[in-house]
Amino acid sequence: MSEARDARGAFYPLAERAAALGNAALEDFTDALAADLLRHAEGRLQDDASLLAVRAAA
Repeated sequence: MSEARDARGAFYPLAERAAALGNAALEDFTDALAADLLRHAEGRLQDDASLLAVRAAA
């Protein structure tokens, strides 16, 4: 995901966007992050993308 670029060539700000969603339930987190990535890349991903989210047990 970190290598996805927008039309101007700017990389996807993965750490920033993930931090903004940090308190969401994992399913909501992955759904929101994937949707945000597609918006950033304007729906065009050049490669496969995988997203795995884990949360440490309390």
